[in-house]
Amino acid sequence: MKFWYVASKDLKIQFKDRGAMILLFVVPIVVITIASFALSGMFGGGAAATEVPLVDLDQSDISRQVVAGLKEIDGLVIEDTFSEGGVERAMTEEQARKRIEDGDRAAAILIPQSFGQKIEAGEQTEFIVLQDPGQQIAPSIVRGVLNGFATSVSADAIAVRVAVQEVMVATRGQANPKEIAQSALARSRELWDTPAVSVRSEDVLVVAGQEIDPFKQNVPGYAVMFALFTMMSGGTALLSEKELGTFRRLLAAPIGKSSILAGKLLPNFITALLQITVFFAFGHFVFGMELGNSLPGLAIMAGAVALAATSMGILMAALVKTEAQLSGISVLIILAMSSLGGSWWPLDIVPDFMRTLAHLITINAWAMDGFKDLLWYGRGVADILPEVGALLVIATGAFSVGLWRFRFD
Repeated sequence: MKFWYVASKDLKIQFKDRGAMILLFVVPIVVITIASFALSGMFGGGAAATEVPLVDLDQSDISRQVVAGLKEIDGLVIEDTFSEGGVERAMTEEQARKRIEDGDRAAAILIPQSFGQKIEAGEQTEFIVLQDPGQQIAPSIVRGVLNGFATSVSADAIAVRVAVQEVMVATRGQANPKEIAQSALARSRELWDTPAVSVRSEDVLVVAGQEIDPFKQNVPGYAVMFALFTMMSGGTALLSEKELGTFRRLLAAPIGKSSILAGKLLPNFITALLQITVFFAFGHFVFGMELGNSLPGLAIMAGAVALAATSMGILMAALVKTEAQLSGISVLIILAMSSLGGSWWPLDIVPDFMRTLAHLITINAWAMDGFKDLLWYGRGVADILPEVGALLVIATGAFSVGLWRFRFD
């Protein structure tokens, strides 16, 4: 327990610094809150709908049916009117283009004149997507939705064209093409209402609780990132005490080098663990973030993350010579590991090679895998043992190399 005497002194100094406490707890909570609301559209809970101006220049029965169908699609808010001087008016092409030019919208839908007439005549027509080329997500969503409607409408046009041609041939031109077209169009719509092929979704994994909300990604993600900053503060403390000559006095005492470094590591471990606990409590009690089915699993993951992060601090202090070097290199490493390892966004959206690289060189990827198992899928301690094992290997390796390379004077 000799290392505890070293640790207790550092803890008293650290928790007396109000500025440090703000940086350790208040700043991360603000970042977590802003990021969770900003990125809510990436998750099922509170996803932001895509607002799309729609201009119907045709005003036919067919175009109105298309507009009604678009309004029923989840995730889209169709704006076919706008307010001018307190009066609701039909959306115009000029107004739709202006909203895109002003950056208020990323895409708009234009249904051209004669749209319904051409379909009834079996002729080609089109939907027009007005878009901001600098934005990709919203326009791609709109194009994907319209492709589905285009398929349905194209089927109507094909049915009309084939029916008219076949009946006219069979009757040697004696039938009424207009009546045939109307009959074929009505039958085509009837069949589309009960399509022969549909799409059914089947969940392979079971999501714990009510939903996947942004806090289940951002609370653990930023908790891990800010825990890594203890790596920098711990390393800075070690270098500072080396320069002040504190270690020479400690080495004169009946205490080993490993106990000295363990005592220096312990305050940062406790701080990182407390940070993670506070952030998870904040997410749960303030925003209702569900904590999964295993509090022991969360405690074990938090401990493994805190240990790996603080062990990295000793390694960094052993590899650099000055506090300035430590500060620059640590910030670079923390930001690189956080962006690559899934603290800023889910690893599911990055290419395969980046996921592989993240697990090779970052703490974050293993930590996020473990927290995802616990928070998203309600798994238990046994399921996170591989991630915990990887973090303990990182912690052991970092501490061992740090102990070997660290010079106390």
